[in-house]
Amino acid sequence: MIDPREIAKIAIACEKEANRFLSFLVSHEEKHLDFGGKAVPYLAAGSGSKTLLTFAGGWGGVELAYDFVLALKDRHRVIVVDISAFEDPEDMGSGINLVLDREGVDRAVVFGQSFSGIIAQAYFRRHFARTSGLILTNTLAPRPERSKVWALTLMKVLPLGLMKIMARKKLSRLSEFKRPIPADVQERRKFASKLLVRMIDTYWTRAKLFNVLKLAFAFNKEGFPPEGALTGWRGKILIVTSDDEPYFQDAGLLMNGLPGTEMFKLPVGFGHTAPQIYREEFHEKIRDFVVHLNQ
Repeated sequence: MIDPREIAKIAIACEKEANRFLSFLVSHEEKHLDFGGKAVPYLAAGSGSKTLLTFAGGWGGVELAYDFVLALKDRHRVIVVDISAFEDPEDMGSGINLVLDREGVDRAVVFGQSFSGIIAQAYFRRHFARTSGLILTNTLAPRPERSKVWALTLMKVLPLGLMKIMARKKLSRLSEFKRPIPADVQERRKFASKLLVRMIDTYWTRAKLFNVLKLAFAFNKEGFPPEGALTGWRGKILIVTSDDEPYFQDAGLLMNGLPGTEMFKLPVGFGHTAPQIYREEFHEKIRDFVVHLNQ
């Protein structure tokens, strides 16, 4: 997990949310699973008959899911797996299943937002039998034209510092919105943005970035599960988006390409950050969806 001393650099401007995050770090221990010599960090919290499974490793470590964990752990178990040690979707799925086995979880509701939505789909494609439901939020649908394997070669020669600058610019674009928001939400958003920047600076390595890109390219190359591949699956899929979400077109592709889907739209005005701005509505929809799933 991130060094708490790093948070002190953020706390001056976002004291309330920084203290909430530090309390989370103290009360939630990061665990590790050995998978063929690879250390796989994960976090397990909460209690309940149903388990939510989500993923870290794109923008940062498992602690980036703190808001999601705190919102849902009172009613459900929540497991967050860092997938950055994996470079192959098959190994990734096996590693995730070992985490579930260790935690005594037979089936889970898989949640993915933004990049983790790609990981959620890749896992679901291979292990839908261990999935009772799938929640995809502001994320991409698989498209073969996005499988730009040449980028892996480019990454080998680009300085890591330059790649971090590019990532921060991408993050800044996704976080842009123009509508005013309440003061408490402003502090949450400011803290989240600063925390992500600190994670990019301290968490990212070339190996992690390389692995994450390989997983994303494999996801796009594979496309949607072929017809009949999910025969017998009786779960449901929730697509969360908004009309001004940058990946809104992908939400339509997901609705058409996956079985048993329903869509939930958040209000417009905040694009990719809408789930964080409308946090209570977002989390309440997830709770309602999970409660009505068959185990």
